[in-house]
Amino acid sequence: MELFRSVIDRRKAVGIAGVVALTAAGGLRVLRSLLYEMGFELVRDTRTKMGTLVTISVVHQDVDICKAIIEKAFLEIDRLENLFNRYRKGTPLRFLNSVGTLRDPPPEMMELLQRALKIHDLTDGAFDVTIAPLLDLYSNSFEETGGPPSATQIESALSLVGSKNIHIEKQTVVFKRVGMSLSFDGIAKGYIVDQVADILEKDGVKGGLIDAGGDMVAIGEDLLGQDWRLAIQHPRKRGDYLSVISIGNRAVATSGDYMDYLTDDLRLHHIMDPRLGTSPSHTSSVSVVAGTATDADALSTAALVMGPDEGIELLNELSGVEGLLVTKDQEIIKTRGFSDYEVNI
Repeated sequence: MELFRSVIDRRKAVGIAGVVALTAAGGLRVLRSLLYEMGFELVRDTRTKMGTLVTISVVHQDVDICKAIIEKAFLEIDRLENLFNRYRKGTPLRFLNSVGTLRDPPPEMMELLQRALKIHDLTDGAFDVTIAPLLDLYSNSFEETGGPPSATQIESALSLVGSKNIHIEKQTVVFKRVGMSLSFDGIAKGYIVDQVADILEKDGVKGGLIDAGGDMVAIGEDLLGQDWRLAIQHPRKRGDYLSVISIGNRAVATSGDYMDYLTDDLRLHHIMDPRLGTSPSHTSSVSVVAGTATDADALSTAALVMGPDEGIELLNELSGVEGLLVTKDQEIIKTRGFSDYEVNI
């Protein structure tokens, strides 16, 4: 999904998020009672950030400390959004996209760009942060004409897509082609969630869960002293789930054609193949479990672009990474170790 602005604002996704947290069968009231007896409290806050609902849950022995930690976390989200938002005036990313060069970028921006370039190489270009001209072309075309751009327009936009045309030297980022622009929408939300997780861990919470529209990081233990249980949404059936997984100190993210689509048949949606200039025709959704939300976010997008064969092969090759892919025909394909995370409820 576009991180800070929907590709087509007038259309709504058929699902809210790719992953949702589950409360144990005993109910939140019982769990709160158990926590209270052990001296712990659960504090949860939900706010609109990064174009989605962000929920931060913290388990701690002091409610006031919980609230302070959560407030600090939301302030960090605001700070980082001001670095990575390509629409908001005054952000370094908007300046780079407008001018084509940026001296002394913020260290977080340089860190994220370097990580994005590594994933670009790892995926043979299936993930590419220079995809912004193509995304903007489709967005403008549907807004202005109600339909997709022409083949000639797509070819023109693709001439501006390619991470090989980003030059980094002496803390300066330069575009080699006039008209290039970056979009961190396929990776920045995961990165921001990771930074929030770092805040919670450094502040010594017993457990925590950050949920940013389906990009999630689980910290420590849940309400019952167990790994956190999360449900992966079915890409075609609202409220139904493909799998329930249990994770601790791990991240999970889902990319899906149903989250923000351009055509009602979901043929064209917010995820584009930066090599071909159109949405993948083979995959509905991909969920990835990884050590960081940054990797899970980017790899779920890349695997959706790559498809059932190449995408699953890539995820199988990566250490500490597992995934679940759903084809357009709703066939479910899992990596070799994904079942290790699955639980029955």
